Amino acid sequence: MNATRAVLLKDLRLLWRQRSGWLSAATFAAISVLTYSFALDLATGEVKPLLPGVLWVTFLFAGIIASGRSFAAEAEQGTFDALLVAPAPRSAIYGAKLISNLIALLLIEVAVLVMATILFNTALLSVELIAIMMLGTLGYVSLTTLLSTLGSRVRSREVLIPVLALPLLTPLLIAAVRATGGALDLPTGGEAWLLLLAVFTAWSALGSVLLFPFVAEQ
Repeated sequence: MNATRAVLLKDLRLLWRQRSGWLSAATFAAISVLTYSFALDLATGEVKPLLPGVLWVTFLFAGIIASGRSFAAEAEQGTFDALLVAPAPRSAIYGAKLISNLIALLLIEVAVLVMATILFNTALLSVELIAIMMLGTLGYVSLTTLLSTLGSRVRSREVLIPVLALPLLTPLLIAAVRATGGALDLPTGGEAWLLLLAVFTAWSALGSVLLFPFVAEQ
């Protein structure tokens, strides 16, 4: 626990110092929601059925943009190699990076929900919807953090990570969209999709923790 706390504090400081990637993700998310609001207003007067897809596509791509840089700077500067030889469990390194990415993305997503509430005139800050957002975010951040480790030493990582992540995250994206629709009182069978989302998140988190020591050594 002490090792995880120490690495987490280091990651949070690094996150603040090198915040250009996260600011780019936040800017992308804001522009996406703003563009969708004008486009959907022109296409239809009833935007509520389309909101789950709008939100999760925005969340997903913002997360991939930001998480892709998780280990890149540390790998370039040799900090990641130093962490691997430090007397800290591999799970502590992964857990700290996961938590720091999760905190930053949740802040972006809450801001997106506030912005979407205003633009689409629909209440999106319910407890149920935020819980679904947190569950889905944990699932895809677990996977993208692992993949960013795999691509940290690859020059074309900006292309590699989306290519690897998007096919794996398709079930999560579908389940999250359907569960979000259920939270918005749309006839989507929300409970079954919420269960699938929880199962996928558990699989993603557990699998990433188990695979990280092997991926980090490559």
